[in-house]
Amino acid sequence: MTTFGKIIHFSVFILMFNLTNCFVSLFPEGGFSGSSQDLEEKVITGKDKDKIALISIEGVITDEKKENFFGFSQESPISLIKESLKKAEKDPDVKALILKINSPGGTVTASDIIHNEVIQFKKRKNVPVMTIFMDVGASGAYYIAMSSDIVGAHPTTVTGSIGVVLQGINVREGLEKIGVYDQSITSGGNKAIGSPLKELTPEQKRILQSVVDSLYNRFFEVVKDGRPGFKGKEASLKALCDGRIFTADQAKSLGLVDMVGYFEDFVPALMKHKKYRNSGNNNFPKIVTYVRGKSKVENLYQANSDIYKENILNKLMYPSSSAKFYYLWSL
Repeated sequence: MTTFGKIIHFSVFILMFNLTNCFVSLFPEGGFSGSSQDLEEKVITGKDKDKIALISIEGVITDEKKENFFGFSQESPISLIKESLKKAEKDPDVKALILKINSPGGTVTASDIIHNEVIQFKKRKNVPVMTIFMDVGASGAYYIAMSSDIVGAHPTTVTGSIGVVLQGINVREGLEKIGVYDQSITSGGNKAIGSPLKELTPEQKRILQSVVDSLYNRFFEVVKDGRPGFKGKEASLKALCDGRIFTADQAKSLGLVDMVGYFEDFVPALMKHKKYRNSGNNNFPKIVTYVRGKSKVENLYQANSDIYKENILNKLMYPSSSAKFYYLWSL
């Protein structure tokens, strides 16, 4: 075999080796739809009959069912969370719920739907719900946490960012410099509002600002309902809801979270809540989570959701194609 042939042979071997090792990751564990298998309960810790269900919410929160470059889709996070809540609701041994959140937020609608699903779960199940923030619990993630009875944060958590953003850029002048011009035809003056190919008129800025303000007002009302300690102190709360972020200790001192600590601190606090009703014993409950397939979950930090994560690979495989309003903190 010639030297060139050896190089080609070795290159093909490396390619096949990589494809073989990556092959499993190309196919979602639950099948092509990502949801063909039933959710299975996995015990994280504990042996008691009583259970505390743990649901993870991670990454950018969206209601979209993502499809990668190879055409394989990933389950909608809202669908997964709703199904997990349904499974926990039907289990009489589930005495409480923990939302483990590590997210900068996401779309307005996805955040609102998850918040509402947890509120409805609480009404039907009548058990306490606790949110535990990990690295980040900001914007839409904080919105979701307002469905909880207790909000806990790790000492290094970043939270807050209570507000709305409509992201956009304008490239009109840059394109015109290279001879590219917009020739879109619209049915009305505001049909292409927010287009990166056009300057916003003062009227259009007012229109978009009014939508952002309306969505912000909804966010503020959710926070006001979720933080009853601010009753009669609306002006003080409003001052905190200007989009700024907080450390865990800052959020605790301001009343935006209830406690700062670690998992071993959070569970006993949840068990002391007035809604928590055990089966007449003082044993430590089982902590359970729900996954598809045969995935092993041996500790709290392996209990991760399949929510779309915002990274370079996903930006390539899951390109965004439309403008959205976000409850999102980003740098």
